[in-house]
Amino acid sequence: MYSPIQKYLDEVHAGLFRIHGGSTESPNRVLASKDPNLVGLALTTSDGFTYTVGDADERFSMQSISKVFSYAIALQDNGFTFMDSKIDVEPSGSSYNDLSSESGSGRPKNALINIGAIAATAHIIPDSGESVFDKILRVYSACAGRQLDVDEDVYASDSAGSAHNRALTWFLSSWGIIEGDPIPAHDDYTRQCAVSVSARDLSVMAATLANLGVNPQTGERVFETKIVQRVLSVMLTCGMYDDSGDWVSSVGMPAKSGVGGGIISVQPGQLGMASFSPPLDEHGSSVRGLAAHRWMSRDLELHFVRTSNAGRSTIRSRESIDRLPSSTRRPDVAEEVLAEYGHLAQVIEVMGDLRFSGVEVVSRAVSDLHEDTLCVVLDLTRADEVADVSVRALSRLAQTLGSHTALGLVDPEERMAELMVPVQMELAVFASRNEALVWAEDRILEVYGNEDCFPEDETEHAVLIERVDETFRDDIEQYLVAESYEAGETIRNIGDPFDGIRFITSGTVHTLSPAETGREVITILTAGMSFGELSLNDHFNQPFTVRAETDVEIRLLPRDAIDRLTENSPRVAAHLWRAIAVEGYARLGQTLRGHS
Repeated sequence: MYSPIQKYLDEVHAGLFRIHGGSTESPNRVLASKDPNLVGLALTTSDGFTYTVGDADERFSMQSISKVFSYAIALQDNGFTFMDSKIDVEPSGSSYNDLSSESGSGRPKNALINIGAIAATAHIIPDSGESVFDKILRVYSACAGRQLDVDEDVYASDSAGSAHNRALTWFLSSWGIIEGDPIPAHDDYTRQCAVSVSARDLSVMAATLANLGVNPQTGERVFETKIVQRVLSVMLTCGMYDDSGDWVSSVGMPAKSGVGGGIISVQPGQLGMASFSPPLDEHGSSVRGLAAHRWMSRDLELHFVRTSNAGRSTIRSRESIDRLPSSTRRPDVAEEVLAEYGHLAQVIEVMGDLRFSGVEVVSRAVSDLHEDTLCVVLDLTRADEVADVSVRALSRLAQTLGSHTALGLVDPEERMAELMVPVQMELAVFASRNEALVWAEDRILEVYGNEDCFPEDETEHAVLIERVDETFRDDIEQYLVAESYEAGETIRNIGDPFDGIRFITSGTVHTLSPAETGREVITILTAGMSFGELSLNDHFNQPFTVRAETDVEIRLLPRDAIDRLTENSPRVAAHLWRAIAVEGYARLGQTLRGHS
């Protein structure tokens, strides 16, 4: 099935072509030669699923996005105290290549401007048998989940025009921020900026940060949690240079841009996003990329003040209705159909906050269902919060399912009623799970059953009596006594002594659990069904309350009539008892369907 998240990304991608402006002019001839019409988006969730659209696999150089990951490596190699003595964590308020450092110490303002990034790269400690850049590329590759490489043409062009960065490197050396020969640090920094990636790669790298240092696709821990906490904090306040303040207020996600046309943003515990589009604004950030991240933050409610705690949204259970029957007692033929085709109706129970991460998991679960699935029930009973973004996503989900697969919601608190007003929702909403299960069963029976699966509103023939050989039916029916009950009237109470078996000829009857457990509906009985047989226990007492849900017409086979049949017509009584036993096993089979 077509995922609603994918549908949304497709819509964003299409909308980006209405955004114009920016320039591909660059002193780097490789960057300047990029097709300005390339646009790619990728989103990787914290459990490792990646969505892509457009030119998400087009390769380009990381440029300044690399600063994030090299800073993390340096922090992990040296610790906070040492690195803080070399690089501050304050926003510079200046462009990426300014000389933003403390007077009197030379300490760069932060690690995400050029001077701070060069300082961070200078303090990466190579492991045994590898160079500094070997380590950089190895860690980058671990974040991406695949082996990355360097675009040598980009590296050569950047090296040829790097007089300004060389000057920054010597400045750092003059203040002792870099000790020894500073040129290797400049070369490693220039080479790290030339690492070739795609938007897909960057989304996985961003998701590694969102997953607190663990690559969600490979399961490898790349960075310690405390390192990621520091890096994301600096990204939030400094990642977009002199545009960072506007970014925090409007997008509210840790982010980093690069002059290669890429942008990453991170929502901790939920996802990593990446975009690629070459035309840049005056700050060196992709014009279309900025629009994409703004739109997604707004539409998916990803601003940091609106997101839930990581991991609180989840699927509690997922079951098909062949294993999760409703409380409606069905004819035998209907039970056979539901047992065979009930797997084509799924019930997904959600718990926690239903925000983007939760609804994305739910949408993906629905999208992965078999193409013949007739209906899906989302049970929101245990959901703590249902956000606006969830309603819009569910609307898209309903639309992508099409006419073949129906979507139903269980929302007993009616929390979605107001949220649904501005959204075209092609779904059914139910106050209880049982109502939704009845709806789902009916859809299965409408497609795979026949008219015998649906009892008539009125009938003179009870199923139990039809189980008796027709030769003896008249002998039983002569004892039947007519009864009438109004809607809401109690027919039998728990503990009432057995007084006979009742056959419903019209209307609906509910059997209810004890009042102290909330009077939940145990079984729904309609015309042709019977009740009272279960009172034939050791104590001959009624095991549950029976209430008329609508006006009901009943035929009662009194207890004394059963006694007379047993005494005077043993063959008739034997057939009656056999029918009662068969009916009991049929009900047991329906109950076991929910526990098999």
